[in-house]
Amino acid sequence: MRLIGIYIAWLLDVLGLKRLSRAWFAKLAGPEHPPYVVYVAAKAFISQGEIEKAKSLLAGSMMRRPSVRCGRLLMHLFIRSREYDRALEVAATLCEKSPQSPWPYLLLGDVYNFFLGCKEDAYQSYLRALEIARSGSSGVNPLKVAYKRICLLLKEQGNEDQLVEYLSEFLKLQASNFHDNEFVLLTRGLMRQGRTDEAKEVLSLGVKAYPRSGPLRELWETLGFGRKEELPPMPVRGKAPPSSVRLVPVRTRLFLEGEDPVQAMQDYVRDVAPGDIATLSSCVAGLMEGRIFMEGAVEPGFLARTLSRFVDQKNVPFGGAAPMSNPLSMQVLLEEIGSLRTLVAAFAGGLGKILGKKGWFYVIGGKDAGQIDDVLGSLPPYDYYVIMGPEDPCGLARRIASALGCEAAIVDANDLGVAWAVGYSDGVDPRWLEQVMSTNPAGNQEQQTPIVLVRKVPEIEASEPR
Repeated sequence: MRLIGIYIAWLLDVLGLKRLSRAWFAKLAGPEHPPYVVYVAAKAFISQGEIEKAKSLLAGSMMRRPSVRCGRLLMHLFIRSREYDRALEVAATLCEKSPQSPWPYLLLGDVYNFFLGCKEDAYQSYLRALEIARSGSSGVNPLKVAYKRICLLLKEQGNEDQLVEYLSEFLKLQASNFHDNEFVLLTRGLMRQGRTDEAKEVLSLGVKAYPRSGPLRELWETLGFGRKEELPPMPVRGKAPPSSVRLVPVRTRLFLEGEDPVQAMQDYVRDVAPGDIATLSSCVAGLMEGRIFMEGAVEPGFLARTLSRFVDQKNVPFGGAAPMSNPLSMQVLLEEIGSLRTLVAAFAGGLGKILGKKGWFYVIGGKDAGQIDDVLGSLPPYDYYVIMGPEDPCGLARRIASALGCEAAIVDANDLGVAWAVGYSDGVDPRWLEQVMSTNPAGNQEQQTPIVLVRKVPEIEASEPR
């Protein structure tokens, strides 16, 4: 009977009846069941605040049927409770169980690096991941992540020659996580080695890849390659806010899973004024809530691989592709809203494309479909995760507003001049805010400014030159 119940719950899950399926899985799942069943049941326990029950189920599953999916969720719970050594033990177990996969070694290195501060152990783990990734059996993404990690540590060590070597290899991948600061580092490193022509070529490529980057343009002039005014003009992104509005990006520490978004906002937003709107990146809010799906932990199925092929596959050098063109992102959506709803959304999207109408896929798919951030789109250590927006963005915005004493919003913005207020407190005009935030003041690279304060200024102050 228990097995029949599991199959019924699975059917409900496919149909998108998620509340029912999760309740059934939580009631019936045992450590002997498939990793997906255990994972969903554990997530249900977590949402109910039954953390110890979730830990027990996941730990039992790791003993009976070890998987990266369940292991990563167990690690998330240990990270939330700051039991970093126990998270490390789980990561080490995953490495033992999957010695030819680079992902567990990247995960192990990240625990050493970002949570325990053991840089040398992290470096060795990343080198092992790179060695495996170079075999090519796991695709190109592990290479991109491993190079990123190794270059970050070499920079910290001040190992300039090796940094240039690895950055040069990293550059060849034309990866979307090779940002303008990597172009700056490589250019300066080549100049120190007397390789001026190569440095100029790299910097020229960087200006083309990131035409809005001020540091790259400044460096062009500083190194004597020419006047920055002679470079192609910066492209316009979005609509500039009116003079009566100031956008104040707030630089923060690196936010991690398990942190409280409301407390994070309280830590950095102070001295609010009447009319202020405190905004938080949707991606960062979802990350703190633990809505993260690691590559190598979630295996895209046939349906995800098939549907993702119908999404625009254009892959811009240093810019990446549409999130839903990645089978992993599509698999995450299938698991979050159900296969039936995703199929209907895909059909609507295809029909809309024939009729010249955009966005029908997202109308049917809902907020979860629109808030998916693809791998390589976030800062380390979360750049090999698909990240979804917060579970209840409007509720979160209201809690932030209550804590800060000003209006608040959760915003998803990109470098294409598009912003979406996915959640907001009662006094916010979402359409107005989306126009104001369309220049993406938080940035999409390594600015580390996920909080932006939108401030209305008096007319006299607004008339002064900025």
